[in-house]
Amino acid sequence: MSNKHSFDINVLHIELGRHLYGGAKQVTYLIDALDKDSGFTQQLVCAANSEISHYSFDRCKTFSINYKGDTDLIGFKRLLDVVKRIRPDVIHVHSRRGADVWGALVAKFTGIPAVCTRRVDNTEGKLASFKYREYEAVISISDGVHNVVSKHCDKVKYQGIIHSAVDEKEYGQPADQQWLKSKFDIPQHHFVIANFAQYIPRKGQADLILAMRELTTQFNNLTCFLFGKGSQEEHYKSLIDRYKLHSNVKLCGFTNDVASILPNIDVLVHPAYAEGLGVILLQAGISKRAVISTPVGGIPEIIKHKETGLMVSPGDISGLVQAVSLLIAKPEEKIALGKALHRHVKTHFSIENMAREYAALYNQIVKA
Repeated sequence: MSNKHSFDINVLHIELGRHLYGGAKQVTYLIDALDKDSGFTQQLVCAANSEISHYSFDRCKTFSINYKGDTDLIGFKRLLDVVKRIRPDVIHVHSRRGADVWGALVAKFTGIPAVCTRRVDNTEGKLASFKYREYEAVISISDGVHNVVSKHCDKVKYQGIIHSAVDEKEYGQPADQQWLKSKFDIPQHHFVIANFAQYIPRKGQADLILAMRELTTQFNNLTCFLFGKGSQEEHYKSLIDRYKLHSNVKLCGFTNDVASILPNIDVLVHPAYAEGLGVILLQAGISKRAVISTPVGGIPEIIKHKETGLMVSPGDISGLVQAVSLLIAKPEEKIALGKALHRHVKTHFSIENMAREYAALYNQIVKA
């Protein structure tokens, strides 16, 4: 990214999440990209002992604060003290976990213009408008998220959509199916389905387990991996037990090996009931994997039915069975969909595009 600024812009990022995936990972992409532009000075405020607090940036300085969550008033005081000391030109609030509320109050008390990036399409209450009106800009990561949040943003000057991004170098690894079969003890000729998401109802893994119940009566060479953790783990175990799916459906827990696993599966199935955008779909695209998903939230901006993937309605277990069966029967279709998704993601969801759009927004706000 070239320097097109007549003066230096000092951006303070606020990311208070504990783990380095999802939104926090997007923050590292943005900071790393803008660190290459001499027109920006950047700082990051994060929670002490969070994974991002240990991330090594090139030029961005990190300030770690003790922070316990949404109701931590002392944590807010620490955040406010850092902002007053730095006096940035722009504050960019990335995470929720209370940061969207505290960031709004910081902007109000300091008079520093602030940007809030909204990543989820959860419905908010009527009081949300009081929070968002303190922001100069509210940016959504998809049309689906924007449709939800815009209802509360009548008084926000700048609204828009800046898509999340995917690291092509990290997720464009070559396939090594023998590694995957060895690591997870997969029979040699099995068709491998995978899902990567929290074990929570809105991610739809129960539907995939029920679909596997029917699929295993038709095909004897299927393995399905569910990677994640969450409140539904015991429920999923009970479904697997009830339908005797232990040989075909595996609860694998959270993994840091997504980039290594993706190139070696056959299909990613993401039967979500709600989704801000679906970064795992972007990662699958760079890995050239076929995807089966649902038309909710921001997913249709990534998956176009029968063009860059297959769509089924949320909760449509028969539809999941039919979609998986189609890709088993037509391997050429599976390959074509993976390649089409790769082209779409590479063109529209690059880190460079995301950083360029945020850089333009910061400029617009500072020069207003």
